[in-house]
Amino acid sequence: MTEKNKIIIVDDEPQALASFLLTSLGKDFDYRFYCDSPNDVVDYCATHTVEAVFMDIRMPNINGVDLAHKVIEVNKTVKIVFITAFTFDEKMISYEFGDRLLGFAYKPFDPVKLNAFFAQITNRKTDVFLKTFAPFDLFVDDEVIDFTSAKSKELLALLTVYNGSTLTLEAAIAKLWPSHDPDLSKRLYRDAKIRLKAVLEEAGLSNMVSFGYGYLRINKNWAHSDYWDFLEDKVKGYNGIFMPGYEWAKEYKYPMDLKVAGIR
Repeated sequence: MTEKNKIIIVDDEPQALASFLLTSLGKDFDYRFYCDSPNDVVDYCATHTVEAVFMDIRMPNINGVDLAHKVIEVNKTVKIVFITAFTFDEKMISYEFGDRLLGFAYKPFDPVKLNAFFAQITNRKTDVFLKTFAPFDLFVDDEVIDFTSAKSKELLALLTVYNGSTLTLEAAIAKLWPSHDPDLSKRLYRDAKIRLKAVLEEAGLSNMVSFGYGYLRINKNWAHSDYWDFLEDKVKGYNGIFMPGYEWAKEYKYPMDLKVAGIR
């Protein structure tokens, strides 16, 4: 019988532990919960194989960051996910823990985000699909991802048709804000960029887009798309509908229509 992956959840709130378990039902893990005695997790990790510890940052008797350091000292392979209901400096903590940190799980728990963590723990590849032969959507394991702004979603759609090529700030503005004042356009671009990054991080897809200074680029090894498959003649499912609602999408739709008609 194959031994299940073991994960530990440390939180001083019983309702948070119950919520975690309900959200993660159906996942093939061996769970161990710590509520009243979080320090015991160090002793357990020192003597057992543990894949990951989901650790509340703010607990009455101990700081979760300090406890995570103690766990890492006794277990050289364990990964950490910090649980929190508060916003704080993720960059500083990420730098502090490096590749031992999988990320942050915010309360209330998001099933999509937790599923991304579970996929990393089990080394199962998350299915990320960029659907373009319809109104544009991003799917993670068949669940659609919600965006905080329409323009951040449209920015990802534009990156999809750029097909792994570099999208400059100037090119993005020309497509998404063609008639705006230049200074306003730059502010709108920065806002969409920040919101897109936040959505991807929340879905566990931090590395799917490279966010550079004045440019963006989608990393195609993190996802697949009906548009990319069509360009490579892998699918014949193009139905004449291509991201309706995006005016700039028409210039990419036209050559697809010609291809289907056998003209080119």
